[in-house]
Amino acid sequence: MSKQTSRFCALMLLLFSSAAHAGWYEIQNYVGTIGTAPIHLSLQTYRYINHGEKSEWRVDGSYYYDAHRVPIPLQGHLQDDEHMVLCEAIPPSSNSESPVVPAISAGHPTPCPLTLNIGTDSANGEWNDGKNALPIFLHQVGRLNDTDDAKPSITGLIAIPMWYHTPTHMLLGVYQMTEDCPVSMRHLQLINIATGRIDGDMAFDCQAGMVMTAIYQNVSRGSKTEQITVGYDGGKMGHDEVFDIRPHLTQKK
Repeated sequence: MSKQTSRFCALMLLLFSSAAHAGWYEIQNYVGTIGTAPIHLSLQTYRYINHGEKSEWRVDGSYYYDAHRVPIPLQGHLQDDEHMVLCEAIPPSSNSESPVVPAISAGHPTPCPLTLNIGTDSANGEWNDGKNALPIFLHQVGRLNDTDDAKPSITGLIAIPMWYHTPTHMLLGVYQMTEDCPVSMRHLQLINIATGRIDGDMAFDCQAGMVMTAIYQNVSRGSKTEQITVGYDGGKMGHDEVFDIRPHLTQKK
């Protein structure tokens, strides 16, 4: 799916929802382990906005191992309200592409290794690549739901590991809401992939990070390596703004 198509789909979700329900983001963030390895995981479901449609069962996501700090895109589906299957996708190679789930092959026999059982504030399951089976234990640390425009909510911490990352930094979008600003990405943390430290924190105006269908696509590459593109809500199709991340990086020896 191209970036413009994703944005168009987001617009259609908005137009076909009722006037009282202006958003489409249903996000749950977790921390926990796969085997003994600590991870952060974020999931986006579409049960409200796509109710009654095949895409109601769609799941998008992004997770990373704390030791490696490189987000892995997830795409999958709900089997019912409490169970889901997730595939590890190949990150997009350009702004106009979406993650692609690799085909089954001898070297990649299980493209969808994660199965999860979802509880009220926790999740558990298994990561199984056909060779190794590892238990998954997660507890929820944040929830975002803006499908009801009258009562949008953020509970806990919503830090979104964007699918795009630079060669040196993971990009964590921090979503917040205040009385004068609805749900928006107000900060972007620049996490050093090699060291894990926060090298920078970029602040954004209201409506940042709220235009793409999958929340993980709201930050993408710019025309240069040191640039990023941020999607903003507003107008018929939203708009993009390009930022240079270099002025926001703290130089440490």
